[in-house]
Formats: sequence, C-alpha cells, structure tokens
Amino acid sequence: MSAELHLPDLPEVPVAIGAQPTAGERRLREAWDVRLRGLLGTYLPLLLMSALAVGTWWLAKQSPRAVTERVTVAPRHDPDYTARRVVLERFNAQGQRVVQVEGEQARHYPDTDEIEIDRVNLSATGVDGRQTQATARQAVAAGDSSRYSLEGGARVLSTGADGHTVEIEGEHLVVMAKERRVRADRPVVVRQGGSELRADGLDFDETTQRLQLHGHVRGRLLPQELKATGR
Repeated sequence: MSAELHLPDLPEVPVAIGAQPTAGERRLREAWDVRLRGLLGTYLPLLLMSALAVGTWWLAKQSPRAVTERVTVAPRHDPDYTARRVVLERFNAQGQRVVQVEGEQARHYPDTDEIEIDRVNLSATGVDGRQTQATARQAVAAGDSSRYSLEGGARVLSTGADGHTVEIEGEHLVVMAKERRVRADRPVVVRQGGSELRADGLDFDETTQRLQLHGHVRGRLLPQELKATGR
C-alpha cells in the first residue's frame, strides 16, 4: 500500500547565474513559496494519515494471533441432596409395591442419576410370589430402581412360594430388580438347603432358579440339589 502526492505544475522561473534577481523575479519567487507552503499545509496531514494507516496495517499483520482454547469442565460428582432414614418404593402398573429400599442415609448424584444408600435393606416381590431380601453396608441404586450394587457384607436371601431358599453372601453383589437376577464377579458363598458352595462369581436367575457359578468352585453339594446348579 502506498500514497502518492500529485502537485500541480508550477511556472518555470528563469534564473540568471551571477545576476541579481529583478523585482518581478522576487515577487514571482515569493508567490511560488506561498503557494508551495499552502499545498504542503493541505496535503501533509493526508500523507501522515496514510503513513499511519500503512504502519498500523503492517503491525497487525506481523502480530501473533491469540489462540483461544476451549476448556471442557467435567461435571462434578457432588450430591444435590441428602436424606436420613429414607424409604424408597417402586410400584407396578397395578399399584402393587414390588420394591422397597430402606437406609440410614441417602445421597443423590445428578451427574450419574444414582442414589448412594448407607446401611441398606432391600425387599422385592416377584410376580410368582418369590421374596427377595438384601442387606449391605452400602448400596448404589440406579435412578430408575432397576439395579442395586451392594458393597460390604452383602447378603441376598431369595425365598420361593414353597419356602425353598437360596442365600448368597459376598463383598460385592449386584441385584437386577427388573430382571430378577443376582450377579457377582468377586468371591461369594452360596447356601441352598444343606449345601454350601464357594466360587469366584455367580449369576443367579430367580425366575428359573438356575444358579451358575464361575471360576474356582469348592464346597459340599447334596445329590438332590445338583440339578439346580450349573457351571
């Protein structure tokens, strides 16, 4: 970018070398000086402004651009409310209570929509009349009450309408309330009638009464109960 100044043509002034200027020549020179000063007074501010604009543009091109970084803040895992001596219930379409959960204290976490319950006591009733009781030092319940993760001294007792029971103990048990299943991926103890089994994990379907034990299995099993157990 450049700025050009075009001055109008000025009259030629004859100069005689070694001769003194005449009065007319002096008046002509004075007129030329006045005109030149007037032109400079008119165009000099434009020249300065043009030079300033060019300098500003050049500096802007040479200056490094600031890089804007987006910082994503992870949601905080803080409870939005707590409650003491809580009782949570879930009902079916017919208005019958199918799950009841009691605890000393509960905390709801909005980022995961989970409820953390201390000293939990859970009871559930199946359509076939089977009763399920579960206790633990702490439980993490899904927002829709479909899943309960029991931690610390967890115990599940499943009792059929005929009085037949299956007891499961472990440090970590997962109760799937809607599916009527109990799962574990850590060591467990299973008691059924006079049998007692230990395994590294299990999957128990309360509806079909099918018990699958995982990993290293040991213990005692009465012959009449073999058909209810698979590996």
